[in-house]
Amino acid sequence: MLRRNKIKTSKSDNATEDNRRRKKRGGQVRLSHHKVRGRWFQARSAWPVREAPVHTLIRERNRVEKSLTPATDVAASWECVGPTNIGGRITALASHPVHPERLYAGAAGGGVWRSNDAGQTWAACWSYQDILNIGALAIDQKNPETIYVGTGEANLSSDSYPGVGLYKSPDGGKNWQLLASSDRTGLPKRIGVIAVDPFDSKHVLVGGVGFAEVSSTGKDMGGMYVSFDSGITWKRQTFISNQNYWCHSIVFDPKNKGRIYATFTEQGAKSGIWRSTDGGKKWEHLTKGLPESALFGRTSLAISPSKPEVLYAFSKNEASGDKDLLLGVFRSANGGDSWKDIHGTHFHGEGQISYGNSIVVHPTDPNHVICGGVDLHRTRDGGKTWKKITHWDAERGDPMYAHADHHALLMPAAAPGRVYDGNDGGVDVSENDGTSWTNRSSGLAVTMFYDMDVSQVDPLLFGGGAQDNGTVATRQGLENGFVSIDSGDGGWNIFDPKDAGHVFTSAYNLLIQRYHSLDRKPVDVSPPASTDEQNSVWMCFIAMDPSDSETLFTGSTRVWKTTDDANTWKPVSKNLDGSPISAIEIATANRRRIYVGTENGGLFRSSDGGATWSPNISSSVLPGHTITRIESHPNDADLAYLTVANFGHAHLFRSHDGGLTWEDADKGQLPDVPHHAVLIRDDQLGKVYVGNDAGVFVLDVAAGIWTNLTKNLPNAMVIDLVYQQKDQALYAATYGRSIWRIKL
Repeated sequence: MLRRNKIKTSKSDNATEDNRRRKKRGGQVRLSHHKVRGRWFQARSAWPVREAPVHTLIRERNRVEKSLTPATDVAASWECVGPTNIGGRITALASHPVHPERLYAGAAGGGVWRSNDAGQTWAACWSYQDILNIGALAIDQKNPETIYVGTGEANLSSDSYPGVGLYKSPDGGKNWQLLASSDRTGLPKRIGVIAVDPFDSKHVLVGGVGFAEVSSTGKDMGGMYVSFDSGITWKRQTFISNQNYWCHSIVFDPKNKGRIYATFTEQGAKSGIWRSTDGGKKWEHLTKGLPESALFGRTSLAISPSKPEVLYAFSKNEASGDKDLLLGVFRSANGGDSWKDIHGTHFHGEGQISYGNSIVVHPTDPNHVICGGVDLHRTRDGGKTWKKITHWDAERGDPMYAHADHHALLMPAAAPGRVYDGNDGGVDVSENDGTSWTNRSSGLAVTMFYDMDVSQVDPLLFGGGAQDNGTVATRQGLENGFVSIDSGDGGWNIFDPKDAGHVFTSAYNLLIQRYHSLDRKPVDVSPPASTDEQNSVWMCFIAMDPSDSETLFTGSTRVWKTTDDANTWKPVSKNLDGSPISAIEIATANRRRIYVGTENGGLFRSSDGGATWSPNISSSVLPGHTITRIESHPNDADLAYLTVANFGHAHLFRSHDGGLTWEDADKGQLPDVPHHAVLIRDDQLGKVYVGNDAGVFVLDVAAGIWTNLTKNLPNAMVIDLVYQQKDQALYAATYGRSIWRIKL
């Protein structure tokens, strides 16, 4: 548990397309690529192995704001251009106890959002706090205007980014205060649960995870923490361990004061379900009727509001390893004294339980339960029989369709029959106990992009590859007019600069599709690589020749090339350095000059259109971390910039001799955070733009001066920058707050 990251894997949202891909790959898509995806994220933001230093990000952002002049030559502000109708990963939900239509949602990388109409519409109430990574929400039932937010996602995937501690709002989300910072209090940097005592609002418990090693002590640990003064001061609970352990779920008995239940994992005999009957002074391990304690991985608890002696637990099997399977669904009818496994054989095939793990009990019926991992399942008879009530592979709009990977479930007592579901596609809602579903993500600008592109012919046409939401695009420039044009985890996206209908997209691995008009079905034009080679790369980079749109390059651990619009491909290099290719640049000034960067930080060059390749020329100047983007000067193929991920070094480098020697173009002025994009405008060659985890920055090359163009952008990771020359507009794609645009 503590020595490894469990990574969710990819699925398609279109049944026909996904079935086609299953036949092509010879297996199930959704349970086959987690290791590669995990490596992709870790190569970009791990410090040094697991935990990204959030305090470094905030310190660097503040330092740069003070030291760099704002870009005063740009009068406009950034505007969000969507999508607001696609959704993204929702990790937490909370609703007002009396007005259940007042709903709050926390997004993995998009902050907190509020709806006043049960999810029909949404508005952001969290954009400029220190961090947008949300893991937990809780409302004080006695004072429902008081809301707690735990930052940092606790879903145990490598893109579950950490946070800074616990925030509190006294006025329904209008204003927020960082109540307890992780650095000051030791609270976990990934808070997965907050529980407020229904009898004493000052008594608050939080639980979370940390990616430190088992034996570590001090900061960056998981565990359960208690406060008796409404969250001002905190004490770590050590009855599980003085060292690192994880706390996944905490529930208070709503009718019996002092009774609390919680679940833990510590890679040993203390994992599982625990109970306190004296408000947390003493705890007892509940084991009767349950499997061996060491088998308990991530476990969610739910207590019956109407009959609190009835409890349910939904547990991951630690022994299932990378298969990430269900250990069981357990029921207690006597307050936890004894338990019974009630999952039977119904959940065969359900997986990813360390990632999607949620359960809820009906407010008036203790036998009515909904739980979920990839899909949702319901029992109305206390587990004697079960029914799958969502199908991730159904068509969108089907009453049984809800997006996959379920992270949060609510059944408000004041709205009988209503179920709120937070998942990787936003928020889905049922008004009939889960029998049929509708997506209510309109207004939720929380899409998590891997990259984007804009048509240079039609500035209203743009889109990109999104985490678990395929490749999405809008053809009207409308933030609520995005549609999915490819499925799964969307990857690279590239428009022919002279033909808006000529488009290439990629999904996980080496899956590439070609469009000749987005109104037509795409054609699978994936390179004919072996299964092992396909699986060696999470997402393939695609580069189009600037003067010949039928010539493209892509890569796994070696370079592939096509000269006939991807009808045929051939490998044009050997294995470069054993790591996936992460960046490709075809020089506009000389199309025979090709630059390739890798996740290991290697740099390779071809001067003959890919026929031959140099050895690694990264030299000792480049830091040896993932090269995320390479950009050559439009008029000089020897002048190139590249960006580098991770921490602890410069992140923008420049070469004047075709990559043979490099210099630091950052010179300590840019924040020490992962950088993801660099571009040079064709119409203003003297400026270089970079995007990173702290914002957007501009270099005046002649003056050697950097300015800050971040302005009103939310504090989200900027993972791609694209310039639309006709509109003179710069687009920024974020990992968690959709796409933004500014007129230059």
